[in-house]
Amino acid sequence: MSDLLPWHHPSWHRLLETRQQGRMPHALLLSGAEGVGKARFARQLAESLLCEQPAENGLACGKCRQCLLLKADSHPDLRQVGPEEGKQQIGIEAVRELVAGNTLSVGEDAHRVFIIDPADSMSRAAANALLKTLEEPIPGSLIVLLSARSDRLPVTIRSRCQTLAFALPEEEASIAWLAENTGTPPEQARQLLQLAGGAPLNVPALIEGDELQRHNRLLEDFAAIAAGGVSVVQTGESWLKETDLPHLLKYLVAWLSAIIRSKMAPASQLAFPPLQTLSERLDLRLAYQLLDRLYDAERMSMNNLNPQLALESILLEWSRIAKGEG
Repeated sequence: MSDLLPWHHPSWHRLLETRQQGRMPHALLLSGAEGVGKARFARQLAESLLCEQPAENGLACGKCRQCLLLKADSHPDLRQVGPEEGKQQIGIEAVRELVAGNTLSVGEDAHRVFIIDPADSMSRAAANALLKTLEEPIPGSLIVLLSARSDRLPVTIRSRCQTLAFALPEEEASIAWLAENTGTPPEQARQLLQLAGGAPLNVPALIEGDELQRHNRLLEDFAAIAAGGVSVVQTGESWLKETDLPHLLKYLVAWLSAIIRSKMAPASQLAFPPLQTLSERLDLRLAYQLLDRLYDAERMSMNNLNPQLALESILLEWSRIAKGEG
């Protein structure tokens, strides 16, 4: 059983108070960026609800029979649903099985917890199958939906859930957590956090994959395109030899997001000097315009999108925007 992440304490205590008052909702929507710990929070909540003797802070004891079953991933009253291996969507069959498992009532003071992650990957049919259960909840059951893009969920689903929104933690809190848990020096942690879009739980994977070095090479190319010093076509070809389109889109989203945050708060300093230079001369409206385009490309990348053509189109638009052309 793990400790709460420092930035989770306010949400946890609000939910604990709601539970102590007997007002626990039947469905929760945990929304927020990837890497802020939504899955960890959902797991800790499930453990707390299923534990026989939770601690005073609401966390599971880690010692009772229920906790031992949870540690062994064999607790019958905790079920998790996600896309099947190799698939992008959660299909209707997976949700039907979950709904079927929720038709039996639970005993007095007992709970049954269902976690759907990521909820925004449910197909339309799967979302419709879930809706009936949300409309007719069974006492003692809790459905927890996790989503980094809750706007993609049907309004009918969102309206039947209590939402807990997880904002990105303050940079200094994230740096302190990374120092304690990964031993990362502060300045490197600052750079890795910007690379991770401010989400600290995404940083360990970046460290393991030596992602910072590759990132810096690509960022140099990004800045060179803005200066008109390199070929867009050749850069796109080179990038796709380094990694795949979804990965590149995440970089581009992170860079544009960092530039926009910097322009919204001019006193802040970006960890990467090329981004700081670009921020000083880039038009905010045009930056948002490209960011919207990148979000569209991310959605379309799940389909049969030509990576080379898509990337070239985006980099050409970046070249125009960097020159101040709308």
